[in-house]
Amino acid sequence: MKYITFSFLFFCLGVSGFSNTIINSQQIDSLNYFFHMANSPKTDSCLTKAYIYFEQEKKKSIASNNIMSAIYHLRQIAIIQNELGDYFGGEVSVVEALKLLESVKESEDVVNHKVGLYNQLGRIYMALLDYDEAIKYYDKGLKIAKLEKDINIIQNNKALVYIQLHKYELAENEFLKVYENSLLQDDKKQLSRALDNLGFVQSKLNKSEGLEKLMMALEQRKAINDSPGIYASYKHLVEVYKDRKDLKKATNYAHKGYEMAKNINSPSFIKDALSRLIDLNQDSNIVEYVKIVDSMSLAKQRQENKYAKMKYDYTEKEKIAKENELAKEKEKSLKILYRSIAGLILLSSIFLIIILKSKHKKDNIKKVYFAETRMSKKVHDELANDMSDVISFIENSLEAPTDKKTVLLNNLEDLYIRTRDISTQTASIDLINFSESLKHLLIQHKRKETKIITNNIDAINWSKVSGHKKMAVFRSIQELLVNMKKHSQAKVVSIVFKEHHRKKEIVYSDDGIGVSVKDVKLNGLLNVESRIKSIGGSFNFTTSKGNGFKAILKFNS
Repeated sequence: MKYITFSFLFFCLGVSGFSNTIINSQQIDSLNYFFHMANSPKTDSCLTKAYIYFEQEKKKSIASNNIMSAIYHLRQIAIIQNELGDYFGGEVSVVEALKLLESVKESEDVVNHKVGLYNQLGRIYMALLDYDEAIKYYDKGLKIAKLEKDINIIQNNKALVYIQLHKYELAENEFLKVYENSLLQDDKKQLSRALDNLGFVQSKLNKSEGLEKLMMALEQRKAINDSPGIYASYKHLVEVYKDRKDLKKATNYAHKGYEMAKNINSPSFIKDALSRLIDLNQDSNIVEYVKIVDSMSLAKQRQENKYAKMKYDYTEKEKIAKENELAKEKEKSLKILYRSIAGLILLSSIFLIIILKSKHKKDNIKKVYFAETRMSKKVHDELANDMSDVISFIENSLEAPTDKKTVLLNNLEDLYIRTRDISTQTASIDLINFSESLKHLLIQHKRKETKIITNNIDAINWSKVSGHKKMAVFRSIQELLVNMKKHSQAKVVSIVFKEHHRKKEIVYSDDGIGVSVKDVKLNGLLNVESRIKSIGGSFNFTTSKGNGFKAILKFNS
């Protein structure tokens, strides 16, 4: 499966004992086709098509009260959402599946599903850098897992968490268990994978047997023609020799890895291989660029991801409260629908008015910020959740013609997504760890088709910049990035931070389509200018059709 993160493979658990309970002979071909499309996608469109299929099948299963079928499809949906980076959606899908399992009598299939779902939650929290939660759910899965292959997968994933925490001794313990279990199984691919991972972490601990295990694993993988495994071996050898400052051997294996990635013909493998070749390049500018990009990729803040990490409590009290809430929703569905839409429009209007009427004084900047933060929480805690409940009710309970129901659901889904966007754009700012807040902001706006590069954000000593000025700077950069995403079609965005004594300067530029100054829509830029002038600074920009966009923000400490 195609889950490559931090130079390791993450693994999902399969579903055993499933075909007899949820599919008939007419469904097998379609199910297999979309399963492989979801778990070995060649493009994002493959994931989208698979998502649509499994979402439709899930609805059919729920409508026919086939709980085990619905759970299976929810697991596939969660895998797709995780691959697309929709960790919030993946978490919701996993939790929905776990709730459905509560209504099913305990059995071997039920246990296997729980194990897979706990593993999936661990992967989600790992991606969000919430390592404690990841370990928690891996341990829950290990506590009930019966199948050796499932235990191996979870212990492997758990070890990867320890590697990210640089707890190599703990990682070695987990990989040793995986290797010992693998010796008892007739699976050469699994055995070579376990040997390779164990050798890698032992090399990190400077143990002499580590490199020997890595080479043995490589030969085993070559013997069984395991192309993805051979690539993983080359990747580990690159890092080991790089740690040892043997750049010649590291580069040699990096080139071999690139050739293997091309043979596999997977965009993700090729991208990963190229990143290693770039990382080994000794050009100082490239080294600095890679360092910054890696730093940005790893700097997702747990606080700013709260909207993507909803916590669920399965106590009896919460279950009863939820049941009562759903009963009320059924009685007042239309009224709540109109009220939710009206409330969304009202709050959106208030948000725009607050932004447009931003004042130039310090106290007003703080008032705007706190209003935005409260509004973000209210939109997320109330509207987004209410909209989600309404969507669920309409999907499962509202009786209406299919075509009208589909249109209504599509409109509600659009409103739901826009509500989440509003919540994200007005969320609180961590002023204490401000450079981390800026890094997370850049990560939020990075897209597959758009690269965002910057120099050292800490080139400006943010500890000497007052809180209200940080607010204005953060919102200004956010405004420029939003405009870029909506209008510029830029492929490369550059943000450079400079400081000379008390004078601070931020230079933004992109290679987008640009516009003539007389034609430019100034709303977003006026907001930036207003914010910067409110802290005694200046804002200038230049743009023309076909020549991109450049803006300079200046202010003093």
